[in-house]
Amino acid sequence: MSQSLSLRHGSFKPFVAWPSLRSGTLGLIACVCAALIGTEGWQLWGVHEANIRQTEIVTANTARSMAEQADTTIKTADTVVATLVERVEAEGTGPDSRVRFYHLMTSLAAALPAIHEMGITDSQGNAIVKSLVADPHGLNYAEREYFRFHATHPDRGPFIGERIKSKIDGTTNITVTRRYNNPDGSFGGVVVTSVSMSFFQHLFDQLQTKSGGVVVLFSDDGGILARSPVVQNGTDSVGDELERQMRDHPGSGSLAYVSGIDGVRRYGSFQHLSQFPLGTLVSQSEWDVQRTWRAELRSHAIILACVMVVVVVLGGRSIRATRMLNAQATQDGLTGLANRRSFDEMLKRETRRAERAGQPISLIMIDIDRFKNYNDHYGHPGGDECLRRIAHAIQGCLRRAGELVARYGGEEIAVILPGSDARRAHAVAEKMRLTVRGLALPQAPGVGGLVTFSAGVATRVPGQDGGEARTLVANADVALYAAKAEGRDRVKAQPDTATLVA
Repeated sequence: MSQSLSLRHGSFKPFVAWPSLRSGTLGLIACVCAALIGTEGWQLWGVHEANIRQTEIVTANTARSMAEQADTTIKTADTVVATLVERVEAEGTGPDSRVRFYHLMTSLAAALPAIHEMGITDSQGNAIVKSLVADPHGLNYAEREYFRFHATHPDRGPFIGERIKSKIDGTTNITVTRRYNNPDGSFGGVVVTSVSMSFFQHLFDQLQTKSGGVVVLFSDDGGILARSPVVQNGTDSVGDELERQMRDHPGSGSLAYVSGIDGVRRYGSFQHLSQFPLGTLVSQSEWDVQRTWRAELRSHAIILACVMVVVVVLGGRSIRATRMLNAQATQDGLTGLANRRSFDEMLKRETRRAERAGQPISLIMIDIDRFKNYNDHYGHPGGDECLRRIAHAIQGCLRRAGELVARYGGEEIAVILPGSDARRAHAVAEKMRLTVRGLALPQAPGVGGLVTFSAGVATRVPGQDGGEARTLVANADVALYAAKAEGRDRVKAQPDTATLVA
């Protein structure tokens, strides 16, 4: 779009030059430098925050995946325990049954990599069957937390125990247990399945190798059951700060914290298991999260310094070009239309002229429907191109000398129609609306359809009102908002003269 498009239909004049070209240029240089610094700072802040949001999304997905894996593993272990409870209560724990249970347990433990061992105790805590040893005589588990719980609680559901060491091989596991009863309903003993923490450690180590960061399996009391990377002589708890944040977001959530283990600030997410008192935590250190931000900060700082030097040098040579720039100051750089300043001047001038000549003057205020959705989806370059095409289409609908199309601000466009009554103004606006629809610009997928605009039309008739420019704009705005309220993609005329804005 060239400047001639605006000058062909308008007679506006550029503003006078600045009183002091030198002081104006120095002021411009200062403003440009401040704008560059502000823009770069804002962009870098956006990158900083975007990195955090991206980390939250990635860690939330990973924590959810790890929680589903843990949930499946614990459910599998509990299913084994529940099946064994049924068989124990049905077959008893006689010598023949013990042999069958031993063979069944060893085969199940071999088939399920997450299961370390299985066992059955009597009501005194004595082991009567263990998958890791053929003869468990002498092993007693009465001191275990799970045994004390089942011995004093009639609940038949699963109990997830704390992290313990095996009495047979010293490995670290967590237990999934259920109580079984004697035929008379009294406490008969406990069926135990140990889930190997080395299984989770191996799984977490694989994930940590690929993505870095920290992966943790923790219990509801804050105890760490598995962690990658492993910290030697580290704490067994996630820490008070993490526990507090997780209490504030029951179930799942994103968080920022300073690790009580290594003192590193981290961003991450946690996910509680759906049925068991466990959860997973995945996090990244702030240093790793902001790696790209630091790289951009360095490169932008160098580029900004170079640009500011160039701006200062060229600023000294720009005084000779200031008058030419003043002549172009009446034009919108993106669309090629008249800008807001030119619009205001011409509307005042044409309103006074219409009053003196006793002729009507109309104004069309146009706002592109859901332009933010379009801009968010297609990006600023796409949004700019959309504005340019719509501006060109609207400009092409004018035929009379003196008519002006201006970019009013953002995605708003204003059209001044000297000598046009309300009927013609409405017809022109409708023609513009159909022309823009004819461009067939697809809206953002979430909105659907084509890019459209809503328009409000206002007309001033000398003798019926004061003829002030601001009144014309106010009534066109009222009509525009009415068009928006009625569903968009339409032209709405101003109220009758009895309801005009004073």
